[in-house]
This record gives sequence, structure tokens and C-alpha cells, in this order.
Amino acid sequence: MHQPTCFPIGIILTSVDDASTAKTLALGLIEAHLAACVQISPAGTSMYRWNNALEESSEFYLSIKAPVDRMQDITGWLQQHHPYDIPEIVILEAQAASAYARWVQQSAGDTHPDA
Repeated sequence: MHQPTCFPIGIILTSVDDASTAKTLALGLIEAHLAACVQISPAGTSMYRWNNALEESSEFYLSIKAPVDRMQDITGWLQQHHPYDIPEIVILEAQAASAYARWVQQSAGDTHPDA
């Protein structure tokens, strides 16, 4: 069986406390040509320690897909536009099928993977 050719893409995970903010961030990243796609997942529960107190909050999760070389630009953009004092910004590198990786590059990158 033929194995599909894969290329790296970046995924950044972050969360916010309301749907409106999630959409604002998603649209801002896409309009700035930093991200190819931002998936917004419904509210879930986050539990964490903040200022020595256990906290529980409802948050919307964003999964931001972009070329790997855009990760630092996206991180800087999120630090400027995210409403949290210390936003969750988790950067992952993933492998994507060549057609999808090519689309990600065309949507938000300067170069195209060879396929």
C-alpha cells in the first residue's frame, strides 16, 4: 500500500472564556494571513491553580493550524490580542497529508511544500 507523503504543519492550542472572543481571535489570525484555519470547540471545563487558589472555569478551545514558520508570529500576535494575563499558548508540530499541508502554506505561508 502506498504511504501518502506528509509535510509538517504547526498547531497552536489556546483557550478563552467566551465564544465571541474565540471568533474575534480566529478571524484576526486568518485575516492577518497568520493561520490557515482555526477550529473553535465548544465550552469545556478547565481546572487550574491561579494565585494559590483552585479555579474552575468554562472555556472555548481554539486549534490554530498554520505553517511551522508562522508559529512565533502567531505566538506574538496572541500575546498582544489575547484577553488573559497569561494565555495558554501550546505549540505542536504535526504531520499533514501533502494536499492539506499545501493548502495551509498557500493560505498562511510564503512557501509551498514540494509534493
